[in-house]
Amino acid sequence: MVVIGNYRTHAELRKKPRRTFHYNARIVTAKDKPLVSCWIADISQGGARLCLEHDEELPQIFTLLLTPKGDTRRFCQVIRRAGTTLGVRFIEAL
Repeated sequence: MVVIGNYRTHAELRKKPRRTFHYNARIVTAKDKPLVSCWIADISQGGARLCLEHDEELPQIFTLLLTPKGDTRRFCQVIRRAGTTLGVRFIEAL
């Protein structure tokens, strides 16, 4: 029997397990730009899958506000994008 392609699922390739999560968040792209609304579809220690409300142009690196006041935040780098869904990796502060 010959196997062609990658038979493993994406979950198996991840270094950290992700858990399903439905939480509203906001994206800061620049000081003078309005916040971009999104929700977190799943999250792990190293990254997350974000869903945008509208198709928005975003920079490769941005700040994700996890609380309404913005006290809890993560710096993110876009790893993949498919329409309004983003795969991001959490990175150290710039």
